[in-house]
Amino acid sequence: MNYTIYLTDDCNMDCKYCYEKNMHVKNQIDIQFVKNIIDMEIKNKTKQCIITFFGGEPLLKKELIYEISDYINSKKCKTKFLYNITTNATLIDDDFINFVKNNSFISISISIDGAGETQNKNRILKNHSGSYEMVKKNISKLLKVTNIPVAVPVITKNNEKDLFQSVQDLLKIGFKKISFQYDFTANWNDQDIEILKGEFTKIANLYMEKMREEKEFEILEIDEKIYSYIDENKNVNDNCSVGLRGVNIGTDGKIYPCMQFMYDSKYEIGNWDKGIDKKLQLKVHKELKQELDECKECTYRRRCNHTCSCINKAFSGSPEITSPFTCEIQRMIIEISDEIAEQMYMKKNPIFIQKYYNSSYKFIENKILKGGN
Repeated sequence: MNYTIYLTDDCNMDCKYCYEKNMHVKNQIDIQFVKNIIDMEIKNKTKQCIITFFGGEPLLKKELIYEISDYINSKKCKTKFLYNITTNATLIDDDFINFVKNNSFISISISIDGAGETQNKNRILKNHSGSYEMVKKNISKLLKVTNIPVAVPVITKNNEKDLFQSVQDLLKIGFKKISFQYDFTANWNDQDIEILKGEFTKIANLYMEKMREEKEFEILEIDEKIYSYIDENKNVNDNCSVGLRGVNIGTDGKIYPCMQFMYDSKYEIGNWDKGIDKKLQLKVHKELKQELDECKECTYRRRCNHTCSCINKAFSGSPEITSPFTCEIQRMIIEISDEIAEQMYMKKNPIFIQKYYNSSYKFIENKILKGGN
């Protein structure tokens, strides 16, 4: 089982599109909650457990992160614990960078929208000042010791026209991987879809350019769609297990299936003391993993993330209903991804062939792309 742990509900920023603002109170999780979950995984002889530090801003509670790691290391167990973190990067310091170097981190998600004005439009500090210079300085230090950080820009109506430029800026900072999120508080319309189509087309062309230059560059949404184009057995909806492979633990010590259902008693599936209630877990999973009848007949059914209850609830207000915006965005990215995949295949681009057709690619990826920017 994988756990996303809300170390605190507090945050040191005041992002304009934040969906957690009403949760930003100075709660923090009791360390005993986490220790008990760790003990359960060890007792169950779990081979591997991924712990994601989340919030709020998890680095407000660095001491908890270090204490959790020390506790795991003291166990000398056979269970392999790996770490992720999602952070706004404002509190990254030398101590934390050393911690990353010395522990088994597999991903660091950095909430950053782009450079300069793009970042400072929405991602502001509590004193209403911009965060870009601080974030850039900290990320630059981090990227010197690891290439695992993923940039996670939020696309919203006041930055959608700058999306391609933002991607270029993120590459200049040193990111190799980008994964987009959307502002689900925005009132999206057809005009926005057209703007985003133009921006994603330019991003896709840049993606091909980097492939030709044999430079490491991943747009996770594009990668996913290309994999599902090539492999007819791949269903991207399998990526969302909503409470089966991974769960969230709130500062209240209760267990929930995913982030959109935090602190809603209707979706509680366990707690820190007794662990996961298997009957509740399966019941909630079945309730949340629904599919609209019209989606069942869609050509892109297995390639569209339409059964992700978290995305559905964020955009439509209901975990069972896929919003028209989600439908159009998924369709757009699939069509753009298919077009560039066909072009790169026809040209027998060596990196493309290795990445998408060689099952050993991930093992040899660093050697293939050694020296790439």
